[in-house]
Amino acid sequence: MIKPRTYMLFRQSFVCPIKTARGVWTDRVSLVLRQDHENGFTSFGEVSALPGFFDFSLKDAQAEAEQWSREGGHIDEFSIIGPALSSLASNIWKDGDRQIKLPSSARLWGMPGCEDARVIKRKVGLSLPQNEIPEIVDWLETLAPNIQVRLDPNESFSRDVLLLWIDALQQYQSVQFIEQPTGPTDDEWLFKFAEDSPVPIALDEGLSRIKSFEELVNLPSQLYLVIKPLLFPNWGKTLNLLTDQFERVIFSTAFESPFGYEALLRLSSHSLMTPGLERSCFRGNQYEFMEHHLDTLTSPCVSNHKLVELWDRTFAL
Repeated sequence: MIKPRTYMLFRQSFVCPIKTARGVWTDRVSLVLRQDHENGFTSFGEVSALPGFFDFSLKDAQAEAEQWSREGGHIDEFSIIGPALSSLASNIWKDGDRQIKLPSSARLWGMPGCEDARVIKRKVGLSLPQNEIPEIVDWLETLAPNIQVRLDPNESFSRDVLLLWIDALQQYQSVQFIEQPTGPTDDEWLFKFAEDSPVPIALDEGLSRIKSFEELVNLPSQLYLVIKPLLFPNWGKTLNLLTDQFERVIFSTAFESPFGYEALLRLSSHSLMTPGLERSCFRGNQYEFMEHHLDTLTSPCVSNHKLVELWDRTFAL
């Protein structure tokens, strides 16, 4: 008899190590849940540690997943696997006939060949500002007029360093925003600064530190909100509260497994903003879907049937 609730660990290696202001990543381990529902469809959920956002013991996460697989339970009964349970309960897994074309994907970092994208995301904060700022300014000068850029320092800027970047970038309309430039101790200052900043600011890591839904909806309207669904313990409540802010919400990857990435694609149809859906860091891995690497992505992108097939192949190993 097939168990209605199961889970597994899913490990994936990056094609090349990814350098960020937080260090170098070489691989990613996710805890993926599967639920087979009585009405015939299957849903998936995922949770994974992400430095700077959400850290936990993988052993403890597995213990929660094991309890859930035996007994079920509500999101509020678990401290770690909430995002995965929230995904399992989402309507995104109910396959429909309609596919929605998603906007051009944002790139995670500046790479050769990505300049034809409409939106490019580039990691910064990787070297001293006196060296890096001129490099980025020179790069911006080479881009076509229709391209927008998202710069991501991963909280590595001090207030003074951020002001240096703002001064250098304010003449470039191509800079859509600087994403989470400063760290936890500067959150309140950053919220205030964003109200009048000549270069728009986006929250990413800072969103995970907001403890109430009231705080979330009362953030300054000038802020962009970069949401990694894999980190949000209650998708339904979050989406309901952000309905009026979807013109400034960006759904973004957290290096999910193919299951979590498909969930991200399906959620991305809820926002009017170009999502961050770059997947080339896993290109060529054994269990990747070709559909997840197309220039034009859709929501849904991969059918539930194909996801079940991938699960069964992976779980059998």
